[in-house]
Amino acid sequence: MVFWVKQQQQDGSAVRLEDKWTHSIYVGADDKPRLKSALAQVGASQLVKGYEFVQKYERITDASKSEVLRVTLSNSYRAEELAKQIMLAGRFGEFRLYNVDVLPTQSYFYEHGIFPLAFCSVSSRSSSRQGDGGGGSNFSWNLEDDDDVWKVDYKLPEFRTLHLTVNPKSEAKIPRFTDGIGSIVLESDEETIEISGKPEAEMLSELEREMSGLDPDFVFTEDGDWFLFPYLAYRAEVNYTSLALGRESNGPLRKKAAEKSGSSFFSYGRVYYRPSSVQLRGRVHIDTRNSFILEESGLQGLYEVARVCRMPLHKASRASIGRCMSSLQFYHATIRDVLIPWRPNVVEHLKSTWELLIADRGGTILEPEIGVHEQVAEFDFASLYPNIMSKKNLSGETVLCECCPNSDLRVPELDYHICKNRTGIVPLSLEILLVKRARYKQLMKSATTPPDQKAIFDARQNSLKWILVTSFGYLGYSNSKFGRIDAHIATCAFDRQVFMQAVRVAERLGYVVLHGIVDSLWVKKPGGGATEAADYMALKDAIEKETGFAISFEGEYKWVAFVHSKDNEQVPVPNRYFGVFDGDGNKLKIRGIGQRRHDTPAFFSRCEGEVLKIMAAGNTAAEVRGLMPAVRETFHRYARLLRERKAPLTELVFTKRLSKEADEYRANTVETSALRQLLDQGRHLHAGEVLQYVITDYYYKKKGAKRAIPVQLIDKETTTSYDARRYTELLADMVSSITEPFGISNIAEI
Repeated sequence: MVFWVKQQQQDGSAVRLEDKWTHSIYVGADDKPRLKSALAQVGASQLVKGYEFVQKYERITDASKSEVLRVTLSNSYRAEELAKQIMLAGRFGEFRLYNVDVLPTQSYFYEHGIFPLAFCSVSSRSSSRQGDGGGGSNFSWNLEDDDDVWKVDYKLPEFRTLHLTVNPKSEAKIPRFTDGIGSIVLESDEETIEISGKPEAEMLSELEREMSGLDPDFVFTEDGDWFLFPYLAYRAEVNYTSLALGRESNGPLRKKAAEKSGSSFFSYGRVYYRPSSVQLRGRVHIDTRNSFILEESGLQGLYEVARVCRMPLHKASRASIGRCMSSLQFYHATIRDVLIPWRPNVVEHLKSTWELLIADRGGTILEPEIGVHEQVAEFDFASLYPNIMSKKNLSGETVLCECCPNSDLRVPELDYHICKNRTGIVPLSLEILLVKRARYKQLMKSATTPPDQKAIFDARQNSLKWILVTSFGYLGYSNSKFGRIDAHIATCAFDRQVFMQAVRVAERLGYVVLHGIVDSLWVKKPGGGATEAADYMALKDAIEKETGFAISFEGEYKWVAFVHSKDNEQVPVPNRYFGVFDGDGNKLKIRGIGQRRHDTPAFFSRCEGEVLKIMAAGNTAAEVRGLMPAVRETFHRYARLLRERKAPLTELVFTKRLSKEADEYRANTVETSALRQLLDQGRHLHAGEVLQYVITDYYYKKKGAKRAIPVQLIDKETTTSYDARRYTELLADMVSSITEPFGISNIAEI
């Protein structure tokens, strides 16, 4: 295991440390002699460094430990190869494999009690011991200044950063590996270096020298995983040279086939695509187009996730939120001596059809009354689902546990029992996320916290929020190692109970509940009279006392509009609304409309923002209706820009995330028109990748014209023409959707 450690010195140099350690996998079997003979049959001498029987919990539901075989690998990265050979050496189900797909780096962190960016000292042992995961460790790690993952004011070293850009010489709109290098730009905090005008081999050699001289810790690229580094590796091969951009000379870039360099996956109703990552040994490479955490929370959020979830920075920057949650759970399993199954082995309890009808439901949703409502208060439970899972001890091994069927801890409606003898791995994992996020939010509200520190705390709490948001879904995910659908169902049952308790409290105190979504309530006093802030605080306290869960008062709206479905005017849409809070500078809250949608062109969002700002000045629905002439004038000003072709092309880009491979689309739409042009240029978009395009001829006005053009093929030097008529129609539809609740159904006609 190789580490690069930043020293606490003025120059902040990085030191390479190498620990003679390899991680282990575990094998369970009822026939132990048969297991040892099978291990000998699969060529153990090449793949296995050593093995011994140890005591571990095989399943999270086990009450006692079992004897399993710990197999220490000769090469940590051949764990899956060895596991498959062992599995095939026996009958189906004869050998049970564990810890196979846990990354070696994460195993090291778990077993040694350390994490990325830990402030620590490291010393060498006189001899390796076999007690550290069976792999033998030469190092002893000691955290300095009591640094641990629970700290919120932890120290960070001064990192050297570099932004790398490569510009190919290409006459085509989309560069290819066969295009030569035009220029290379390296931007550090101190200087910008451009390499150009030389033979390609010399440019590559100079890039390697400059990278070594600047010695960055972080290398940022745009599309580095998909194109930039594979392209550089290809150009190095063409020039019969190697290119090492890490801190280790024996780690040259490797060429990879672009069409095989990633994978698509499904998450929360959408398909995503992740290209294979490119690592630079001794440095952290971050592809800004391939990092959800960086996009949502910045570098401070990445630091927080890497520390809390004990994941290498490179992996954490690209990991899905579910993978981050898994790593946190793996850590708690490891310190509990619970093995991590290669394939999830805790299955759903059998249920009758009637039981499924009762159990398999989500949270409560009260459909809103369509229209505009005045003086409405909003209350939101704080991280309700994660808090339910934590407080009620809901985990794969605790719901319907085998050890205490007579437990008095029961799930409402379902009467499932919950374990009283142990805390589940899922609640254990959630604790640090909930506690640290609450602490960060407290510090953000403190008057003594400097503004720049508040921004850091905000980024960190935001990164933890995303893990908490997905923790509930991951509890019922089929590939979750420690989840179970029964625990997922139990969480929903508790949510329904808590939500309805809150509704009854509000009604008992004289409020009308206008709308509710799982963990949010919108209430008002009948008759339209003003409500004092103290009354809302009394309602908040009463709900918290009744439910046992914290709820926040978000504020009182001057007015809020709940809108109907585009397909049916009688059907409300629970997650589409917009309104203006009283006071606080006419603060807007919008959900489900243009500005909140990632596919909305910037030109449209800007227009909608101006319209909403005008409407926000109205204190009542009647006053907002009186502002409609100003709204109409704003719309026509933007429509005139479209008709006169003064709208920038860059602000007219639509975005669509593909749900399948580009060549699988058949319908004749604007999206397929753009996709086919990309395919003609050799660029194949995978399921989960994002298509960006501009509509050019929606109604086929010109013979042979394309309905839309992808942004990669837009000619910026001449003038690619957009379809002004179609854009004007779409703009009118968007603005009309927010004026309709106030009686204006077609803004273009008023």
